Amino acid sequence: MNMKSQDKFLDRFTVCLEKGMLSRLDEIASERGYPSRSQALADFLRRAIVKKDWKGGRECVGTISLYYDSADSRPARAVEMLFARYAVNVAAVQTVMLKNGAIMTSASVIGKPAVMERLADALRAVKGVTYGAFSIVAPI
Repeated sequence: MNMKSQDKFLDRFTVCLEKGMLSRLDEIASERGYPSRSQALADFLRRAIVKKDWKGGRECVGTISLYYDSADSRPARAVEMLFARYAVNVAAVQTVMLKNGAIMTSASVIGKPAVMERLADALRAVKGVTYGAFSIVAPI
């Protein structure tokens, strides 16, 4: 990408780092597949901004992922009931049957972070759910 044509969309600044940090930044950027240091830093800053907005209670979108055994029907029923109770916050749900007989369910959620976090905690607490993850994606 020609940076000259993108200059009107960029703010430039200089960063000074302690010795050794630049090579660590390069390692992280490479491991995560960032094409440049600038893109790595921009992503790190976006994450910090989302976290600040999350703590400030601003409405956000996020994801909740669950993993449980399909041999036990109780988790599926309990998960469905929680999704129904929080229907105003659940934008979409996808359930996938995995090769090992387990189920992975992912929900796209929207709302105040505290409400989404309560839903995520309730889902992870369902008996039979062996793993759950919650992530705020972005403020809206």
